[in-house]
Amino acid sequence: MTEAAGEIEVGAKLVSAAYVLDAAAAKAYGGAIESPRRRHPPAGIHDDEQAARTAGFKAPIAAGEQTIAVIAQFLGDSFGARFLRGGRIDIALTRPVFFGDTLTSHAEVERIEGEHAVLRIRVENQRGESVLTGSAAIRIAEA
Repeated sequence: MTEAAGEIEVGAKLVSAAYVLDAAAAKAYGGAIESPRRRHPPAGIHDDEQAARTAGFKAPIAAGEQTIAVIAQFLGDSFGARFLRGGRIDIALTRPVFFGDTLTSHAEVERIEGEHAVLRIRVENQRGESVLTGSAAIRIAEA
């Protein structure tokens, strides 16, 4: 929507392409954020079957910050500098994301407040369940 973002209208809806968050994507993301390695976390719910089951999950889950990165990337791709310079997000992680889940990001322009458009945002898995919900704001004018 970067080209179409010139005309931000209340009610406008955007949907991302599907993103498969599989074990390889999680490993690549984890490697990128931990290089150079500054911490050495013990095995846990993100990479250990038993730890995940002990915590009540059926299998290891993706890191929450990776799900946040999925929506942030979608907003950056959709709105460019309008999101990157002066935008914000306020989110809640509502369900675990399991390796192999297919995620789709959604945004809807709810209202205009001064120099910002306020968006309702969510990320859904392949079952239509929201795994992240919240709001975002983007600048109306080019930054």
